[in-house]
Amino acid sequence: MTLNELIDEKKSIKDQLTNLNVEVSKLKEREDTLDLKIIEKLDAEGLARSANEVASVSIREDFVPDVQDWDALYEHIRDTEDFSLLHRRVSSTAFKERINQGDTVPGLQTREIRRVNFRTL
Repeated sequence: MTLNELIDEKKSIKDQLTNLNVEVSKLKEREDTLDLKIIEKLDAEGLARSANEVASVSIREDFVPDVQDWDALYEHIRDTEDFSLLHRRVSSTAFKERINQGDTVPGLQTREIRRVNFRTL
């Protein structure tokens, strides 16, 4: 394929992905609405699960952290060294800022990632 044909094909794929992502977003929104209605209906009928000929549904409850005081959390992590409470991922933005300021961060090195920058005209 020529470079021109590759760019045209890339544009076609990007357009298809955009259209599919819009459709996926709409479907997820509908699914979320249905989930809320199912939970309401199960609660109203005093049920934790139900089924018909094609599927079963049940309510699953879970709990997740909701940070109210970052300073207190960081202090706890420093005091206990319980870093398992945090995700192990370095902020690319903060890292780039340090590098652009001429700083180094122990334990980190830069890795170059090459990608195609694509803009439609």
